[in-house]
Amino acid sequence: MIVPMKKYSFLIYHKEYEEFLDGIRDVGVLHVIEKQTGEIEDENLRDNYNLVNQLNNAIRFLKKREVEQEPDGTGKDGLTILKEIHNIQDERESNMQKIAALKKDVRTIEPWGDFSMSDIRKLKEHGLSIRFWITTPSKFREEWLDDYNLEIINESGGQKYFVIVQEEDEKIEIDAEEVRLPENSLSELEKHTRDINGILEKSDKVLDLYARKYIALLEKTRDDIIRTIDYDKVILSTEKQAEEKLMLLEGWVPVDKEKILLDYLENKGIVNVKSRPEKDDRIPIKLKNSWFARLFEPVGKLYSLPSYSEIDLTPFFAPFFMLFFGFCLGDAGYGLLFVIIATIAKRKVKPEMKSLLTLVQFLGLSTVIMGIITGTLFGIPLFEKNLPVYSDIQRHFREKDTDINQQMFNWALMIGAVQIIYGLFLRAFNKIKQSGFRYSLSTFGWIVVLLSGGLIYLAGKNQSSGLLLITGYVLFSLGGILILFFNNPGKNILVNLGLGIYDVYSMATSLIGDLLSYIRLFALGVSSAILGFVFNEIAIGMSPDIPVLKQVVFLIILLFGHGINIFMATLGSFVHPMRLTFVEFYKNAGFTGGGKEYKPFKK
Repeated sequence: MIVPMKKYSFLIYHKEYEEFLDGIRDVGVLHVIEKQTGEIEDENLRDNYNLVNQLNNAIRFLKKREVEQEPDGTGKDGLTILKEIHNIQDERESNMQKIAALKKDVRTIEPWGDFSMSDIRKLKEHGLSIRFWITTPSKFREEWLDDYNLEIINESGGQKYFVIVQEEDEKIEIDAEEVRLPENSLSELEKHTRDINGILEKSDKVLDLYARKYIALLEKTRDDIIRTIDYDKVILSTEKQAEEKLMLLEGWVPVDKEKILLDYLENKGIVNVKSRPEKDDRIPIKLKNSWFARLFEPVGKLYSLPSYSEIDLTPFFAPFFMLFFGFCLGDAGYGLLFVIIATIAKRKVKPEMKSLLTLVQFLGLSTVIMGIITGTLFGIPLFEKNLPVYSDIQRHFREKDTDINQQMFNWALMIGAVQIIYGLFLRAFNKIKQSGFRYSLSTFGWIVVLLSGGLIYLAGKNQSSGLLLITGYVLFSLGGILILFFNNPGKNILVNLGLGIYDVYSMATSLIGDLLSYIRLFALGVSSAILGFVFNEIAIGMSPDIPVLKQVVFLIILLFGHGINIFMATLGSFVHPMRLTFVEFYKNAGFTGGGKEYKPFKK
């Protein structure tokens, strides 16, 4: 759910304003309403943002070095360390470019061997030039050996390398490409490369030292600048009144944190005005859900936070997302790995990461359940007749002439239909919340049409009583009336009819496409199961019939194959349920989004 917000306005005497801001920051519950142009107009704020970005890049760069950190006792300044890191990085970049250029020169001169370029220059001073040529063996002519002072040097890589010694004014006309060699010899180039590599090794050692000693300092410097940014943004968002003698500040406070602010204001005797949100206000969003739904909030934030006027869909998509993940991955063995790894990792990670690992545990549990239902364990089918039956669902799947794939296909469509209708219910309640009950009648009409259509289909298929069929047709007609004539209250009946007909066309085509999208659940589940089975067969077939070696090869193929399958299947099992949630479910639920997260001004 979305926590209700209250708007507070404060009028403070300018000499007391700094003390007021310090107190508000200590309380830490007020989300300050920022001026839209504040950040753009202040150059100092932009510089600080740039510094934070540079510090973050430097911290990430040092953390990649994976060295054990130790406390720094030098008392250095974080910005000085940042500048030194930039200088080292610039020097490294320059040396890396030199290395690349030297390697190119080495590749050019290597086929010619190691010789002194100074000797070549001395010959030129005496009127003799040595020119370097390459051509393909097929283009090389033996008569060139008689026509010129030519010496073949090398032949490799489909090229023939040769030199011609000539006088200054001698013309050479041959079907070959002349090569310009570097000014340094091969040994000199290799020496330069070794020297620069030595410099790079020294800079690596320095960076390792920085990674050990200064990451904590850089993080502290970054956090200090972020606090300065927060403070400056509040200053920029302050309106000056009465010839800058009074300072006006506005912000939002969640109702569950309101008492903390009121206690502070009462103790300090600060004048304030409280008001309710208005329709055009940009109200920050704070979510408050049950412990289970809270696990899925990071998933929802990947798309967008809800707007303040609508329902938070997190608790409503959470069970479906968990089910979809298990449906797509669909292997009990893979799910068990997820549960075990997440359980072990929870003991070692930081507290803020534990909720994410709890989510992984639930997704793994869903996968285990779906794997047992569909009968797959590390690619091994569990529906062999000689295996025990643990549930009525498994017995149903194992009945003679039952096509498991067809059952899973049907399940995917049924689950899709349930979520689509569920989304329409949420859209109707959203409209009631935002505009009133009469604006929800058209949506309820679609729900009635879909449910009564299903009732008519089942009654006809099962040859049920005429009363059931008549009830279905009556409800279908009632839903059609709501769709055609109550889609836009306030307009006349003809406009409503026109809009209703267009709504029927667009909604019908959209619903068919949405329903078919859920087939991906079946397709992904089947593909991961088949790949697991295939890797098992490959491991058995390719293992040589030699003791010990057979087991080693079998194990390597299994680990490699199932590793690839787990990675690809997990990626698909996360992405495609997100797609079904953010496109099909959010659309049918009428989700608008665009909410801005509640971020209080605090230390």
